[in-house]
Amino acid sequence: MNACAIHPKRFRTGQKGSYLLEALVAILIFAFGVLGLVGIVAGSIRATNDARYRAEAANLANAIVGQMWATAAADLDTQFGSSGAKLTAWQDQVASLLPSATGTNAPQIDLSQAGLSSQSRTAVVTVYWQLPGDSVRHQYVISAQIGKNT
Repeated sequence: MNACAIHPKRFRTGQKGSYLLEALVAILIFAFGVLGLVGIVAGSIRATNDARYRAEAANLANAIVGQMWATAAADLDTQFGSSGAKLTAWQDQVASLLPSATGTNAPQIDLSQAGLSSQSRTAVVTVYWQLPGDSVRHQYVISAQIGKNT
């Protein structure tokens, strides 16, 4: 006689829990897949924020250079120099749009360099920002000739 025919329950008891084990392994593989997707989404959000802040810094720097071009060369120091009215308003605007753009990360305008002619100046605008939880300080630097280049 066949051994299965004599003791049919004997061989079925060795299989108890195998479906449960297979289900647990499937859930584990699925969980790792979901965690991988969450990591990819987090990385893409971080890259999107970085690109957004970089574009915002470029727009802010170009805007202040445009204001300097519309200002007479003689008024550059009083308007855009240290504690100038337009510089202070621009710094407040930058601080409201970029993360951690205050204190040592405050944007700066350097008007100390001579221009291409005696009637112009070189303006160097630097915008800083730092993402929350990031140890790297980002910056955008632009330089422009302000005044007459004769």
